[in-house]
Amino acid sequence: MSATGTLRLPRTDVSARVKRLVEPQLPASPEQPQAAPPAPLSVLLAEGTAKLAEQAERSLFIQSLFFDAWEGGIYGQYVRAQHYVSHLRQLHTLYAAFEAALPHVMGTTLTTALLLPELRLASALEADLTYFCGESRADTFACVETRLHAERIREVAEEAPHLLVAHAYARCVLDVFSGHRRARRITDAFELAEGQGTTFYGTVPEAELAAFRVRFHSRLDGLELDEDEAREVVQEARMAFRLHALVCNELARGATGIAAGPHADAR
Repeated sequence: MSATGTLRLPRTDVSARVKRLVEPQLPASPEQPQAAPPAPLSVLLAEGTAKLAEQAERSLFIQSLFFDAWEGGIYGQYVRAQHYVSHLRQLHTLYAAFEAALPHVMGTTLTTALLLPELRLASALEADLTYFCGESRADTFACVETRLHAERIREVAEEAPHLLVAHAYARCVLDVFSGHRRARRITDAFELAEGQGTTFYGTVPEAELAAFRVRFHSRLDGLELDEDEAREVVQEARMAFRLHALVCNELARGATGIAAGPHADAR
């Protein structure tokens, strides 16, 4: 007898047959296949942002600045340097906002993916701006779209810090993983000594880039996010790529030497 006084009858062959007689017989349902485990976050991000990442890489401004041929001579170098410096200024605003947001994740499980030294690049950008501009590098010259992007970073840091992962991923794809090719193009365009003016794009040595990519993806996959949070990170990463495209579109609008037309392959 149970604690509530209800008599529990032992299950016998008779009671089982009675049960079958008094209850309607439902057809046996086919075995449901087990749901596949969710894909790692790095895979979800790569699949969810691939098209937007390619569009960002092929934007008019990026194509013209890094991959198209420019007219030679002092004037051509001067104009291209102006565009490069403008690009660095926008990036400095974004990376400064990202680094200022990092205290919000201190002591959380997000630190393994967000506190990588390879993602703290504001000082490298300052060094490159100093090389090209001297003391005038302190001027911000951030366009409206860049300020909007930086504000979004500050917003998620306050309200949903796990979404900072999306911005870290976007910056790795846009800046770190493609950095060495861009550095070579800038070095050739301005006839620079190796490393001059391209500190930002050379923070991760080329020989270590593949290992860094594996390490970064591993840390993304090790984050303790549930399915809803992972989905939110992917959506935020898509927004980060779109915001980046808006910045590039603004930099290209009316810029000297940048015009629509056929462009070199950025890949």
